[in-house]
Amino acid sequence: MRKSQPFAKVSIGIYPNGTLLKLKSGRLGVVIEQSKKNLTTPIVKIFFSTRANAHIPVEILDLSKGTDNIVNVEDPLKWQLDINHVQGI
Repeated sequence: MRKSQPFAKVSIGIYPNGTLLKLKSGRLGVVIEQSKKNLTTPIVKIFFSTRANAHIPVEILDLSKGTDNIVNVEDPLKWQLDINHVQGI
């Protein structure tokens, strides 16, 4: 069982793919990939500004590089967002 634990952490991560995150900058992003450096700093697809309450140009951001921080996990329904559409599914 111990051998499968590292795989589970890397595959699922603290913030699984598809999780909507609010960042300190006020932007929303969906987790698209796990960071190899740190499980608490995933790679996210930024697409929405909570301050402007509007979509913004898409940006891929690796949170392990320290340019922004996670504030909390958000409910997509609160923002009337379709995460599948954002992810391109």
